[in-house]
Amino acid sequence: MAEISEAMLVEERLKCSKGGRDMEIAILPKAGAHLVSYAVDGVELLHFSREEFLAEGPTTGCFVMFPTPCRLTGSKYSFDGREVPQRKGGEDVFIHGLIRDETFAIERGDDYLEASIEIGPGHAVYEGYPFACLFAVRYQIIDAGLQVSFRFENRGDRTAPFGFGVHPYWKLDAARGDNAVKVPCDYTMELVDLIPTGALEAVEGTPLDLRDWTALEGVDIDNAFFGRVAGATGGLERRGAGLRLNIDASPELTHMIAYAPGGEPFVCVENLTCSPDAPNVYAAGHQKESGLVAVAPGQGHTGWITWTIENL
Repeated sequence: MAEISEAMLVEERLKCSKGGRDMEIAILPKAGAHLVSYAVDGVELLHFSREEFLAEGPTTGCFVMFPTPCRLTGSKYSFDGREVPQRKGGEDVFIHGLIRDETFAIERGDDYLEASIEIGPGHAVYEGYPFACLFAVRYQIIDAGLQVSFRFENRGDRTAPFGFGVHPYWKLDAARGDNAVKVPCDYTMELVDLIPTGALEAVEGTPLDLRDWTALEGVDIDNAFFGRVAGATGGLERRGAGLRLNIDASPELTHMIAYAPGGEPFVCVENLTCSPDAPNVYAAGHQKESGLVAVAPGQGHTGWITWTIENL
């Protein structure tokens, strides 16, 4: 990763009113198109700390994970007959992909900011992801909310594997029991040191059954989920603030992660196109469970997440 600096914290902001709500977002084009603010009617929904960013790197807020969301065993994988070491600047990269410190080009519209990056020979990301491509993420204000969509274009001459995910740190009300989460998935993935084995475990009858609203009092989880229930909406309720954040996603986002560490002022409810360690889970014979997408030359892949707000 590049050296973290104040220069990475230069913001691109957008304000817009839709659906009877005033909304404002801010992203960091020089830090992986990191979303650092999403405010609705003056209420900030994301937990972001400049101090933590400068001390620890692009964490908090909502960062984008590409091409390998979450952890990657041994910082490498095999695909299409060759081994791909995930390296950048000569160093192995184990977690959250390769773009969090990259500069993105920005396109502005009346109600959106689109950030894009072109990867090819000579680009820093190409060292650890040797597949020529374009990757773009668009933040578009919609009625009473925000849509985050991605676009991947394979511009190389061989099939390219990839994954996309977002890692939002949602603010919580001060009293932990005043907050509740919902993760509409039928299964959790068996994890060893936070790496999926490929095995699935039904959530029915377990503490990880978050398919209905579950208060966070006493909850301390960091789990990957699979089998998103068709048509079901996940999210976060901040009951003290009287707000519900509804989380929906297109079918391409097959996996979710819930991270709710005890004692922290945030919870992460994440959507991903694949599991953690997806290329290695795929290579181990768990293709469906991995969710890994492989895109042929000249082809593309898209998907979206929506975060909408309603009053409780």
